Amino acid sequence: MRYAFSVVLALFLTAGTVAGGIMKVHEQVLHSQVRVRTQTAGGSGTVIYSQKGEDGYFSTIIVTCQHVISDAVKIEDKWDSLLKKQRKVEVIQPVIVEFFDWEGVPPGKSPLTSGATADIVAYSEKHDMALIHLRLKEKPPTALLLPRDRIEDVVIGSPTWAVGCALGHDPILTQGIVTHQGDIVGEVDFWMSSAQIIFGNSGGGMFFESDEYYFIGIPSLVAITGWGNQAITYMGYFSPVSRMYTFLDEQIFDFLIPGSKKTEQQCTDERKAKRKHEEEKRYK
Repeated sequence: MRYAFSVVLALFLTAGTVAGGIMKVHEQVLHSQVRVRTQTAGGSGTVIYSQKGEDGYFSTIIVTCQHVISDAVKIEDKWDSLLKKQRKVEVIQPVIVEFFDWEGVPPGKSPLTSGATADIVAYSEKHDMALIHLRLKEKPPTALLLPRDRIEDVVIGSPTWAVGCALGHDPILTQGIVTHQGDIVGEVDFWMSSAQIIFGNSGGGMFFESDEYYFIGIPSLVAITGWGNQAITYMGYFSPVSRMYTFLDEQIFDFLIPGSKKTEQQCTDERKAKRKHEEEKRYK
């Protein structure tokens, strides 16, 4: 009887541990995902920051791929009355961010969605990364970014989870391992994972399973080959978090990097000062 009780207790504790682990994947990976839509395209995004401001709203930032929002950014020739000549002007349209409400959703059912208009505040074609900003009344689930001093913990064979709104679907989870690091595509480095990256996952998240589920990159590229009418997806690349930190430094959004001593307002002031300086140079 004592042995049977021990077995039952062990099975009960194991089941509880498994259930707790699954809930942690939901909370730290799945729930951080959003769907991003422009007028003609769409993809995925990951909430990486949300803090309540003095106005009571949560300043919220989402990272995605530049190619997801590229058609919302136009460079147009406009007349400058001061310079008396045409000059290039950046015209950025707002995008729609769709959030998923998982609270109380029974197993086997899709989450409720709600949309909000958001602004593109930074982007880089080189890094294929973009930041989207909006203000919300409630704080959304936010991904946990891997600290810079722990990036070397992620090696080939490390367990991973990929997530994103593949083909416009609700967020889909896939599991795998890091299969390669250091591939150079278009002069920048990419890592690879066997966690399936499906078309539409672009801008979503790749997570490293450790003591927590840490965001380690942005699914952004799928290499395919094929014969005749058959296309075979065989390599899923993601932009590593180390390169995302380079992008944040370049765009003066480095307050988002874990351990940074800068604030959102300090970075905003620095960007304004830089833009003012560039404008003054233009009109000299």
